Order: sequence, then C-alpha cells, then structure tokens
Amino acid sequence: MKQIKEKIINKVEQVFERRLIPHLVKWEEYLESKIRRYKHQQLKSQLKFCGSGLRFKRDVRIEHPQNVSLGNKVYIGQDVILDGRGGITIGDNTTLGFNVVILSANHDYQSNNLPYEHNVYIHKPVSIGRNVWIGGNVLIIPGVSIGDGAIVAAGTVVTANVEPLAIVGNQPMKVIKYRDKEHYEKLAEQQEIPSSSIAIPNHL
Repeated sequence: MKQIKEKIINKVEQVFERRLIPHLVKWEEYLESKIRRYKHQQLKSQLKFCGSGLRFKRDVRIEHPQNVSLGNKVYIGQDVILDGRGGITIGDNTTLGFNVVILSANHDYQSNNLPYEHNVYIHKPVSIGRNVWIGGNVLIIPGVSIGDGAIVAAGTVVTANVEPLAIVGNQPMKVIKYRDKEHYEKLAEQQEIPSSSIAIPNHL
C-alpha cells in the first residue's frame, strides 16, 4: 500500500513539474508583461509630450512626468531614472542605456540649513537633442544641454554642455572626438530626420 501511495505521489509530482509549472511560469510572465504595459501606458499619458514609437524597458522611473517631453522613437533602457522637476526634453530617435540617471533639480547648499534645506531645490532644465546615444550608467546633472547626434560613453558624469556630434567620455568628462558630419547628415536624411537646424561647431 505504501509503495502504491509513493508511486501516485511521484506521478502527480511529475505531472505538476512537467505540465503545470511551465504553464504557471508562462502565465506569470504574461501577467507581468500586461502589468508593465499598463504602467507604461499610464506613464505616457502623464508626460508633457510623448512622441510616437516610444519604447520603455522594465523598471523605468519618471518623476514629475508632467515636465518631461519625449520625442518620436525614443528608447529608454532598464532602470533609467528621469527626475523631471526642472524639466527634461529628449529629442527624436534618442537612446538611453540602462541605469541612466537624468537630474533637473538639486538642493541649494546656500540655504539656511546644514547640510542643506530638504525642501528647497534649484531647478535647471535638461535638454537632449535628436539622434543622441547615451551609454549605460551615465549621470546627467541639472542644466546640461546635449546637442544633436552626440554620443556619451558609458559611465560618464555629464557636468557640462555637449556639442552636436561630439563623442564624450572619461572622468572628468572630455571630448574624445567628433562624428563625421557628412556621414551623420546622410544617415539623418535617410531616416527622414531633418538636420538643417543643427548648429555644427565651427571647428568641424
């Protein structure tokens, strides 16, 4: 009797492991994707402006989305944080890698409390142009402007404005080189993204 009972239990466990668990896992993944899609739709509806073709990865956090404008075909990687208190604008066809943090407000160290007054902030908008590639683990501080076609290497702390077509990186941040202007404009034209308004630095 004991052997029969053990066989039945083993059979039930096999059926559970082979058939039910895979279905439960798929169902859980399906629910997670639905919940994530719903959250993203809710987030998009709260943005100041949301272009077409916007794509999010999981665990994206946008604070004060009413001050954030995202252009067409913007891609936002996993675990990105956008602090929109001071305003953030991101142009068309721009990519943010994983763990990117963009700040548009900071505490005022000249306030009346030490080390700072918790509820007092200095707001400085951040502007990122079109066709910009921001690598993973990049930190962008308040008030920074990044020009069209620029590339920011992974791990960079962006503490100053970045010129159009500039490739920046290292610590402290510096210009590594510039993208080829003719090649960039050809690609921009093929993608039907106007480049005529780009202010190209004189030294290119």
